[in-house]
Amino acid sequence: MKTANIRKNRVYYISLLGLLLALACVLYYLESLFITPFFPLPGGKVGIANIISLIAVYILGLREALIITLFRVIIVNIILGGFLNISFYLGFFGGMGSTIVMGILAKSKISLISNSIIGALTHNFIQLIIVMFFVFHSAILYYAPFLIVFGAITGFFNGVVGGYVLKFIEKYIGGEL
Repeated sequence: MKTANIRKNRVYYISLLGLLLALACVLYYLESLFITPFFPLPGGKVGIANIISLIAVYILGLREALIITLFRVIIVNIILGGFLNISFYLGFFGGMGSTIVMGILAKSKISLISNSIIGALTHNFIQLIIVMFFVFHSAILYYAPFLIVFGAITGFFNGVVGGYVLKFIEKYIGGEL
C-alpha cells in the first residue's frame, strides 16, 4: 500500500499514526528502564524508539515521522518528569534533526541501514551541540569520537531491525511500500 493510499483511508491512517506513536513511547520508556543503566557511555542510549521514526519515514513520509517524533519526545518527557529540562531538549532537537535527515535521505538511493547510521550520527552531533550550549564548554567535543563509534553501531542495529520490520509490514499489507 502506497503512502497516498494510506492517507485516503482516514481511519487506517490515524490508527497507524496512533499505533506508531504509542509504540515509540513504549520503546523509549522501556529503554530508559532497562538498557540505559547498562550502556557503557554516560547518557548513551541505543535509541530503539528511533526505529519507529525510521519506519514512519518509509511508510508514511517525513511529515508524519516528524509528528511521531515530536509527540513521542513530549509525551515521554512528561511521563518521566523531564519536560523542558536538558533531556527534553536533547531528545527534541536530536530526534527532529535526525528524522529530517532520514526523511531527506529516504528519497535517495541510500540503503535503509546507511540512512539509519547517518540519522544516529546526526542525532549525536546535534545532542553534542545542545550539551555545549548548556555546559558552556567546548571540551564536551572530546566525547564525540565515542559517540561516533556507538552511534554507528546503534544506527546499524536500528537499521537492521527497521529493515526487518518494514519487510514484515510489506508482507502483511501485501505489496511494496
